[in-house]
Amino acid sequence: LRTPISVIQGYASLINRWGKSNPDVLQESIDSILGETEHMKELINNLLFLAKSDQNRMHAKRSRMCLNDVAQEIVKELDLLQQDRQITYEEAEQVEINGDSDLIKQLLWIHGENALKYTTNGGKIHIKVWKDKKYAYVSVADDGMGIAEEEQSKIFDRFYREDKSRNKEISGTGLGLSIAKWIVSSHDGAILVESKRGEGATFIDRFPLWAEPEVKKEIGKNGKIK
Repeated sequence: LRTPISVIQGYASLINRWGKSNPDVLQESIDSILGETEHMKELINNLLFLAKSDQNRMHAKRSRMCLNDVAQEIVKELDLLQQDRQITYEEAEQVEINGDSDLIKQLLWIHGENALKYTTNGGKIHIKVWKDKKYAYVSVADDGMGIAEEEQSKIFDRFYREDKSRNKEISGTGLGLSIAKWIVSSHDGAILVESKRGEGATFIDRFPLWAEPEVKKEIGKNGKIK
């Protein structure tokens, strides 16, 4: 938090010295201050989320849900922000899980926003939903800068950002994937990463398929099942 506070303090001093009479300096300072306060807001919200999860105060409110519906929502919303990137979607059939739809949407937003950040204009982002006999899957793939194989075990650590020198122009707190990991774990799932440097990245979230809960049966005194 010290970094955005220092930036805000610096631009406030700039306004105080020259911005009152220089419209260009004033506008630049205002834009920067607004950007830094938004960064702080995101950071604080993420920290609160993780603090609650650490204290077992964050719980997934799970029920039967359709993974396709949430993925389609994310595709539509990403398309509004895509900035000359191609967003595509693929599904083969309806996929249902026992999940918290709000948390699953937050999870896919994390992957989607990362894909937008690390994919240049003209790039492609592909979201896919499918299942096998045991699991449901949703993936977010991009053709951006990719993640070095030796870094992939670290990207879920809090505050970790791969190659800070190359990413200094890309906003972020280094907390998104930590939150993603918690959300997936709270749904008894796993996150798989497929990536190579310069060849894009694919994040695959895997969840157990929805299964009807077993109904307990009792045998009454008359020998009939209750």
